[in-house]
Amino acid sequence: MKNSASDAPAHSLGFAVRLAHRAFDRALQRRIAPHGISTSQWYCLRARWQEDALTQRQLSRATGVAENTITVTVASMVRDGLVTRTRSSEDKRRQVIALTDRARALRGALLPLAHEVNALAGAGLEAGEQDQFLSAIATMTANLLADEPEGDGA
Repeated sequence: MKNSASDAPAHSLGFAVRLAHRAFDRALQRRIAPHGISTSQWYCLRARWQEDALTQRQLSRATGVAENTITVTVASMVRDGLVTRTRSSEDKRRQVIALTDRARALRGALLPLAHEVNALAGAGLEAGEQDQFLSAIATMTANLLADEPEGDGA
């Protein structure tokens, strides 16, 4: 069977988003690596800077990363002195992940690096085009999340 033009990767929203994500990830990793931070740690730090002291499940949802993957990332962050894990006072089965002073201090150094990557990616796009892209990607994400069975995903 012959492929149509619409079967080509260049015409696939998913493929295009994946390529862009991987390019973003590599650009960010080059910038944050000198600070001893991996991209998986970055996503957790970014979520924690918005709201500290979340459970691993809440962190998983905030980052869109599977809980088993978050468990590994949190373990590396504990090892690197970025977060602490303590039992919840409300539910002893849950662990609360909180930032250390070291992790809070990294915010000022790392956020500008992420802004730099976003500026690089958006070069040549007008503000309206960037707003339109963000709106389109938010709609696509909502559509895909609505398709997930209850309780699936991160």
